[in-house]
Order: sequence, then structure tokens, then C-alpha cells
Amino acid sequence: MNGTTDTITDRAVVLHQDRAVVGLAPWLAQAAVDAVRDGLLLQVVTPADGVITYPFETMLAQAQGQWIVRAGDQYRDGLTGLPLQWDGQRFARSDAAQPADPLPTDEPWTGGLEVQIVTVHPATEALRLGASTEAAVRALTGGDPAGWGVAEPVTEPWSRHELTAFCRTRAPAPTSLTIVGGERESATLGVLTVERVDVGVREQLRLAGPPLSVVDATTIEGLAEKLAGTARSMIVSVHPGRSGGLRSSTPSMPALPWGILVGHQERPVESEQELVVGRALGRGARRAWWYRLDGGPGAPYETLGAVVRRYGLNVPR
Repeated sequence: MNGTTDTITDRAVVLHQDRAVVGLAPWLAQAAVDAVRDGLLLQVVTPADGVITYPFETMLAQAQGQWIVRAGDQYRDGLTGLPLQWDGQRFARSDAAQPADPLPTDEPWTGGLEVQIVTVHPATEALRLGASTEAAVRALTGGDPAGWGVAEPVTEPWSRHELTAFCRTRAPAPTSLTIVGGERESATLGVLTVERVDVGVREQLRLAGPPLSVVDATTIEGLAEKLAGTARSMIVSVHPGRSGGLRSSTPSMPALPWGILVGHQERPVESEQELVVGRALGRGARRAWWYRLDGGPGAPYETLGAVVRRYGLNVPR
């Protein structure tokens, strides 16, 4: 297959991006929308030494698309490392392909922080969105968000007022925005999704930022305390394949959950042995529970699963 020509077949839309960094450009976002509408698989091909941004990675996952990496005349999946070949319709695994190398054993708690926050607000005229975004970006970078936009690069300076007004013009349809903040070691990229739900307005933030090693654990604990009265949930993870909101194509282990905040909850009656002890934050109807997952007898995913089951929580994926 020609390595420089975009291709549309009956099965897939294949786009080649010969760039060092591939972000969520407006036309790529539109290509994803068109591919989903037409029932086609979106495959984006980049050089092996290229990286993708977190907003682009998030969009690709939502569109059930695929990142393809080209190394010479060989191709592989950019996230799993599985070898691929062109079958005339799309890049696909074949029986003739050699098995991928085993995933590396990454050191625990190395890589970029990933923060996912869900907040539900009453749908009132006084509502101003973006408070959780400000709090999270400040925790990761030490400063306010730099800007927002519908794609990358972002076009608007940070303003909760303008962001809220923009989302209102889109309502009741959901709005997905790109968020940027920090620079160099503390660079942070994210996606903010705002949508109407039965009980009000749901705000879901996903941020990928600097390594855990450059952000004090007490700062993340402080973020949990700050959001305890408003957030429905916050999950903090560490992803060995990301740093500063960018992901390389080197195969890595998945993100490791580091902590979870469960908001607006009274402590439930225990139905199973508690793997980790939660810390109460706040009081009354706005009480929240914060759980660190990087210690205790259970593995982090096992402990996260136990906490989620305990509260019947639906967490973002």
C-alpha cells in the first residue's frame, strides 16, 4: 500500500499523518464523525517515532478507531504493538503475522498522571462550568488552564464565562472541548465533555499531565479535598506510556489506578472485606470518601473494583 496516500474503502478510512506530533486537528475530528456515521473504521497511520496527543487518543477511542504505526514497510498497532498488514480493505492482523513482542514490565507508578472527574450540576442560569478543570490543572501544573477550543491547537484563552456560554449555544447536544495547560515538564492536555442529563448538567473532565514524580502526592490529596463537596467521582491513574499529555508508540502496560474519590455518599454497609480504608472528606449530603490505591494488600485494579462495587458507581472509561 502507498505510504503517503489517504484511502477510503468499503471497510475503512485510512489517513496518513507524517508528523512528529499528531493532535486533534479539526479535519481529523470531522473525519472521525464521518467514519462513524458511515459505519467505517478510522485508521490513522503515523511514523514509528511519532507521538499522539491525549485529545486525539481520546477521540480515536470514542470513534473505535485505530492508531497504526509505520516502520519501514512494516505496520503495527500503535497502542498494543500487534503487527498488522494491508488486506486490500484495511490494516488487519493476519495469520502470517508474527506475534508481537511481550509487553514490557514497567516500574509501578512511573509515567504521566491521568485524572478523570465527573461533576453533575443543577441546570440553572447561574451555572458556570470549568471549576473542576481549573482545580485539576492547577494541581498538575501550578497554574490556570491556558486555553480551550473544539480541536487542537486551541483557539480561545481560558475563561469559564466564555466556555459556559459556548456550551449553552450547543445545548441540549453534548459539547466536547480540548483543554490545555502548563508547559514543558508540567504540560497537560485534556478533554472536557458537557451534556444535559435527567438531573441537570454533567461535566466530565479527562486530563493527561506530567509524571507523578513531579507532582507531590499531597497536592493530589489536596485536589480530592477541594472537589469533595462537588464532584461525583474522581479517578487518578498513572500511565507509563504517556507524559505531558503525549503518548509514544512504545508498547506499555495500561494505566495503574492510584486513587479514587467517591462524592455525595454516606458510608455504605460493608458487604465484603475492605481492601483499603477510605478517608471521609466533608460532611452531610456533600460527604465524600477518598481511597488511595497504591498501598494495601490488594492490587490497585482489584481494590478499585472493590470500591466501585461498594458504591454501585459508574466510572468513566
